[in-house]
Amino acid sequence: MNMSRTTLALALASAASLVAVGSPALAAAGTTTTAPTQCVLVLDEVKPGESVSDVSLHKCFSGPGASARATAAVPRAAAQTELMIWAVDANWGGEYTRIYGNGGTCDASGYSFSPNSWWSSRLSSFTLEGACNRSFLRGPRGNGSFSGQLVGYVGDSLNDAVDYIKIWHG
Repeated sequence: MNMSRTTLALALASAASLVAVGSPALAAAGTTTTAPTQCVLVLDEVKPGESVSDVSLHKCFSGPGASARATAAVPRAAAQTELMIWAVDANWGGEYTRIYGNGGTCDASGYSFSPNSWWSSRLSSFTLEGACNRSFLRGPRGNGSFSGQLVGYVGDSLNDAVDYIKIWHG
């Protein structure tokens, strides 16, 4: 099947507009840019008697300078403790979120949390940073445990279906 250049250009433009509308940060900002969204998430340590970390900051930025603005939004103490980076696509492509810890890098107790609904249905790959070297992900189609810091693909059962994450040093 041959497609004219005009038809192909219209199809690509339509796909790009769907991507922009699908991103909560882009839609909220009312912008039509197709630049990736850069988000930051700051977690507190799991408190005694609790099972999940509190989220003390979650902000997203898009457009020119998004990465620099995201980095600047992180409080200085947490900025020194990057824990994890999520990516929309396999092998760390697409939009991403950097996760920081207010309680320092991972130890044996680590951090436990649930991604928001947008990330829960889009997470495909991630890296662990600092002393974080173990992770457990749970989703409606299954679970997965990972050793090491580079996870280029979470697997078919967890791809775009993660509702709980635990990271630690072990």
